[in-house]
Amino acid sequence: MRRSGVVLVAAVAVLIALVGVLNVKGTVNNVAPTSNGAAPGAQSSALYCTGLTDAHEGLRGVVVYVNTTDQTRHVIVHAVATGAASAVATAFTLGPYARQTVAPTNLVVGGTYALSAEIDGGGVVAEQVVTRDRAQAPCVSEGLTNWYGSGFDSTVGSAAVLSIYNPTATAAVFNVTTFSKTGFLSPAALQGVSVGAHAELTLNLGDEVVATQNFGAQVSVLRGSLVVVEDQVARNSASINSGVTQLSDHGVFPLVTTANGAVAQIRVADPGPAQSTVTFRVHLGKFVIAPQTTTVAPYHSTVVTITPNTAIPAAGEALVTMSATEPVDATLATGVVQGLNLSPLGTASSRPVLADVTGGGYAQATLTNASAVTATATWTLISHGAVLATNSTQVTPGTTVSLGELVGGRQRLAGATLVVTGSTSAWVVNAALVTSPPGTMLATALNGG
Repeated sequence: MRRSGVVLVAAVAVLIALVGVLNVKGTVNNVAPTSNGAAPGAQSSALYCTGLTDAHEGLRGVVVYVNTTDQTRHVIVHAVATGAASAVATAFTLGPYARQTVAPTNLVVGGTYALSAEIDGGGVVAEQVVTRDRAQAPCVSEGLTNWYGSGFDSTVGSAAVLSIYNPTATAAVFNVTTFSKTGFLSPAALQGVSVGAHAELTLNLGDEVVATQNFGAQVSVLRGSLVVVEDQVARNSASINSGVTQLSDHGVFPLVTTANGAVAQIRVADPGPAQSTVTFRVHLGKFVIAPQTTTVAPYHSTVVTITPNTAIPAAGEALVTMSATEPVDATLATGVVQGLNLSPLGTASSRPVLADVTGGGYAQATLTNASAVTATATWTLISHGAVLATNSTQVTPGTTVSLGELVGGRQRLAGATLVVTGSTSAWVVNAALVTSPPGTMLATALNGG
């Protein structure tokens, strides 16, 4: 009996140690289901959106569905919300190159909303738009098992919230770990959290990470798969940060404002066990600017200020490239002193879609070849249910070109949809909305398959 007790104690100790490792590193053996794809040739597809709220929570808005194909699509949308008793469904038909706007507040009453769309084919994309300040975030075609977000702010006047939707028919379980300048936290209240099938859940991280500026978070899904975004309300601004599923040791921010009166920061979190030295190279006209370098300790976060910065002149939008000795999560925060909007590091795609769903046009719009070889991008400009123009262009590696110049004038992008296709996942598309000061609100491209 005594030996059995020793074995039991040893087994419990090993289990506790294992749980501790999982809490620190967020490492789980849980693979997300394979997506059925949103590419134009898919027989069916799905789109999931989460993060919009009612007016009280500061992120009231709409979801705009865009058909990028010449085929008719039939769409069924189910809307759920925190605090709502049940889901509500609506259906519509999308003609070739057509759009449809859905306001979740018209479908169901609740605090934070999630929409699940089933489509009888591929090539449909969707974007969430906040009515108040036009903050935007893409909807996604599948759940995930690992998610990173950075740039959270829980100081007075700000709210840092995780909006989480379970798109599957079974309950999901997840852990949340946070990373700040003082290190990592795995609060008990954020471990082993369950969210029901087809349910929406919100977590106010400020309840556990109190009065903290610039912290990162990792969501590790232990069972099932989830759709996760960061709802950040900061004084006079609000944004939905879609985050990333993988850390990066390199990347590009093509449109970083340097305008007088604007603020531009790159907020970096290191969720890994090794220190990372992160270097940002700023390309701005003919100016020669020394690299901005910072070191991030394991499980910590830091910030690099691009604007205002005495080493960087106020001269339009800068192209900022990132390299890191260890993979990190980097988020661009732009705005004014009273509030910042968050945008994740651009992800390269073989078919990015830029849809001006607000109709206000863009101050700038760019296409970057993020690959190591020269590649050809074919672009198609769609407006009012028809193709306006199509053409191809070659872009050398690491080069950013103006989309306005490619399509014959930036004004042609107003209210239009631009589809870029290539044979490889080489393309990063970014755009800046028309704001004052310039460049303080960015639009992220949608992944068209």
